[in-house]
Amino acid sequence: MAPIRQRAPDAVRCYRFGDLVVDMQQRRLFAGGRERRLSRRAFDLLAVLCRSPRRVIARDELHEALWPGGQVVSDEALTQAVFRLRAVLGPEAERIVTLRGIGIRFDADVERESEAPAAARADAAAQGGSPASDPQRPRTVAAAPPHAAVARRRRRRRTFALAFALVALAGAGWAGLRWFDARAAFVDEGYAMRTRDLHAERPESPHLLAEAIRHDNEGDRPRARALLEALHDSDARTPWPALLLGLWSVGAGDPAAAERWLARARERIAPVRDVYLNAMLRYAEAEQAGSAEDIVRHAGAVLDLRPEAWRMRLARAHLRYHQGLREGALAEISRIEVRALGDRKLESVLADRASYGDVEGAMAMLERLPRASDAAAWHYLAGRLAWSRGDGRAALRAWLLAAAEAKKNGRSGIGTRARGDAGVAAMFAGDTQAAIAHLETARVGMAEAGWVKDEVDVTLVLAQLHALEGNPATARAEFARALAACRRGSGGELMRTHAALVGTRLFADAATGFAPPQDAAAAALLSARHALLAGDRQSARDALRAAEQRGALERSTADEARLLAAELGLPVAPERAFDPPYAPRSGAAARLFLPASSAPTR
Repeated sequence: MAPIRQRAPDAVRCYRFGDLVVDMQQRRLFAGGRERRLSRRAFDLLAVLCRSPRRVIARDELHEALWPGGQVVSDEALTQAVFRLRAVLGPEAERIVTLRGIGIRFDADVERESEAPAAARADAAAQGGSPASDPQRPRTVAAAPPHAAVARRRRRRRTFALAFALVALAGAGWAGLRWFDARAAFVDEGYAMRTRDLHAERPESPHLLAEAIRHDNEGDRPRARALLEALHDSDARTPWPALLLGLWSVGAGDPAAAERWLARARERIAPVRDVYLNAMLRYAEAEQAGSAEDIVRHAGAVLDLRPEAWRMRLARAHLRYHQGLREGALAEISRIEVRALGDRKLESVLADRASYGDVEGAMAMLERLPRASDAAAWHYLAGRLAWSRGDGRAALRAWLLAAAEAKKNGRSGIGTRARGDAGVAAMFAGDTQAAIAHLETARVGMAEAGWVKDEVDVTLVLAQLHALEGNPATARAEFARALAACRRGSGGELMRTHAALVGTRLFADAATGFAPPQDAAAAALLSARHALLAGDRQSARDALRAAEQRGALERSTADEARLLAAELGLPVAPERAFDPPYAPRSGAAARLFLPASSAPTR
């Protein structure tokens, strides 16, 4: 098979697929009539793909097309070109299918046209036309200058061309050095963290930091934390161990540890005056404060500096989803490619893509990943996709397979997640005893991994399941266990809110000692529950109405609000799908107490 020759002139004027048009003569890309800017290399790659749609193009063939003449470049250069092209194509990026170790296939129905796209013709008309863009425009032929003038003009042109070539060569060399420095020394691609970003004083620090992140990606956060703490103590300059430990403490629901580590990060970041580090610090502080809009804004600032930082895009997707902006969440998460198994954050990208509405796209991505490379992760993700399809039985089977594979291969993190989700599936299937067994097993793993928020959440679910089974003493003991963790400050505001709601509902005499919830909807819902316990049904109805007006039915408190409506004899709102099956599971467990025929739905 003859290799593609990228530099050969194109007989086709433009290519069209989806709502995108590629103008080959003017080297421009249009989407819905609007131009999208892309680099020279990304355009060259797009042209190659458009010429050979639905054919597997080997990596060697692509290298020859993009860097002809035997230029020596790394495989990472091609990976970067693919990444930049995907970023420009937006929703059409999924048409570029990477076949690991083989090459690339462009899954698009490409139409070939001989005329310039309408947008390019409109541009040419707006600029007065040109000989290239308007063949009907009459040309003016100038008289030939005298011989001496022609010679001088030729010399000037040669001098200018030589100067331009020297400048271009110098620029290419500088850009090559910058590219090598930027790409060859990644410590973590999710944060787009490079060696030079560490400001480390010890040569082994980048390797140790990368190892800590790898352990966390594989689900072994205790080992990752231990390594980061050791690195922080041994390298007095780099702020990254403290910054990551602060972020992880926020996620674990430990505000005291989060503040302690972020304070240490601030001390080290202030002297270096690094814009990327400051942007990351602002993002971590926004996570600590819990302001959704600030998190989205500061994650966006990091993306402005490092567009390849997919962890920031994932954070924005999660926040958009919890704000009820499902389409925005899907648009964010669809721009992240999952190329391999083994990174729990990237695995959550694939699973959450299905939860946000694109089950088919997530399934296509999963099927491209080799099952044998990590059977535990593959089965876990298959379970998540089955759950999003509404097939709870298939999800349960897949999660139990994942847990078994994880036990064989030492993947404790994914085994814990699989057991926790299997408990949720069994709970909703009505198999309370199996749910209790799965959740108790998952809780052991959560405690060992330091997932305090999840441990509190699962314990609140267990309290409710034991109450349903008619074991009030066990239910109260489980509730006390969850409450103790919350009082240590380890559960976070969300878990304290659900602990108060569950305790007030299950035990009339429960006194948490917590301050009222910061969330107005949750605070009104708790007031409604207290009013009902006091026998003041009208006040309870008024408080419930206020909670619903403040968004209680659009948040994790939805099932608590629905249960209260049933107890007050009011119409019950429709049940929402519990997907993704993340914490707080304890809020969704409230629907188990809702009688099937308690009240008409709205």
